[in-house]
Parts: sequence; structure tokens; C-alpha cells
Amino acid sequence: MSNIALESSTARQASELLYHYTTVESFVSIMNSGELWASHIRYQNDISEQRLIWDHVRARIKARLATTSGNDRDRLLQVQSLASSPLELDIYILCFSKDGGDTLGQWRGYGGSAGVAIGFDPSELKKRCSGFTKAMSHNQPFPMGWAFLLDEVRYIEPTGDEQSNQIIDIFIDNPNPTEHESRFSQEEVFSRRISLSSSRFKHKAFHEEKEWRIAIFDVPEDSVHFRTRKSMMLPFVPFDLGKGQSVWPLIQRITVGPSPHQIETIATIKKRLNDQVVVVESSIPYRDW
Repeated sequence: MSNIALESSTARQASELLYHYTTVESFVSIMNSGELWASHIRYQNDISEQRLIWDHVRARIKARLATTSGNDRDRLLQVQSLASSPLELDIYILCFSKDGGDTLGQWRGYGGSAGVAIGFDPSELKKRCSGFTKAMSHNQPFPMGWAFLLDEVRYIEPTGDEQSNQIIDIFIDNPNPTEHESRFSQEEVFSRRISLSSSRFKHKAFHEEKEWRIAIFDVPEDSVHFRTRKSMMLPFVPFDLGKGQSVWPLIQRITVGPSPHQIETIATIKKRLNDQVVVVESSIPYRDW
């Protein structure tokens, strides 16, 4: 693809790309290893992850019990018992932002004194997720092996709202396992469904991040790795981008964040990627050095 065609194509799609903000140091590691690292959901910067949706479930059940009788009440009481001590699913997530790839809050939060925003094509990410799920499942019905899902995050009130209540009602009113869930008990199915939905909901305080996520679950224990971050040791699993392969069309644009060596970093990234993607400088007048 010519540089002119490349620039035209990516410029037109820049606002539709999903951006992963990280430091320059981590970007080099990503390019060298061909991997992104998906961290466990309970180790994110939002400490209400997973807990938020279960709080909503318990509140919704309580509200419905107040107006329900007969068999429906018996079923709600059973679900209430499950929700009081839920079986939480281990979920690993990769975070992206659909924010144009140049937002002050993201540079402050994830760029450090030298950061980049890697612009991924969402359709290519979905292909990777689908391909990985099939490969890891050994062509067995989902979810017999690892499973990968790409979805937009919904931001909700901490006390619940209509959107989350509608989803919770679906889970409460349709308790029976589907064909793909047949190996799980009814109790396990309910907990799995709520736990999986937790990766799609965040506290409304984080709405400026315009987040999308890849959720990875049903991961074998021997495939989990560990790393440190500030005061924590946290589990993660790798997401393969294809080491040694062309980054195009998966990666289509890179924004180099504010830094004392921004021009040099842009030149080096272009050289590293053989001009396969558009590399631009941030327009944010921010300094952290």
C-alpha cells in the first residue's frame, strides 16, 4: 500500500480505531514480543470492577421480591441465595479507548513522561478474538476452551439504572443453560453470566475513557503469568498479535504522546515499523518531565 493511500485510509478511520495507551518502553516490548498482556479484572484501576454488577444484582432481586409472589418469589429467593455468595469467574481484560487516540486524561494516566496510543482496527481485533476462541477451544463448542470477546463498555450509576436492570432481568428470568452451557449447573450458569457481564460495565466516573474491552475467560491455570505493578503482584495472560508478522492492517495508526523527545520517537517508530502505519504527534500541550 502506498504511503498516500495509507495516510488517506487511516486518516478517514482515525476516529473509529480503538486505541491502547501505553508507555514507549511497553510499546517496544509489545512490538518485540508480538503480545499484549491482559490483566485480571480485579486488578484494574476501577476498584468496583465485578463488585459493581453483583451489587446491582442483589439490589434488583430485592426490588422485585417486594412486588412478587408465588412461584416467581420462590425462584427469586433461590437466585438471591446464589447472589449472596457468588462464584466469580476469572476474567482477563485488554483495554482500548475509542477517543481518537489523543486525550489528555489518557496521557496522564498511562503515558508517563513518554507514551504512545496504538490504534487498532476493531474488525481485525474481532477476527483475532474469533480465531483465538476457535483455536483454543480445539473446534469444540464455545466455551470449551479459552474464549475472547470484544465489546464496548457501558457506564452505569453505582445504584443501578434501567440498562443494567434489563440485562439482570434477562439472566434472572432465563435460568436454564443453553447448548453451549450444558456442562455447567444452573447455579454455575447464573454466576458465569453475571460475571461475564461485569466486564461490560463500569462506574460512570470513568465514562471519559470511552472504553472497549477484550475479555478473556476459561483460561487454564498453567497459562496464567504474573507481573508486578506499583504495590501489587497481578496475574495476566498474553494476547497474541503475531510476532514477526506485518502489523498492518491490525495496527493502523500510532499517536506519539507529549515527551521531551517526541520528534525522535516518531522517527524511530516509523523506522521500526517500516512506514507500515501512520505515525503522528499528539496535539496536547502537556508536560510530565
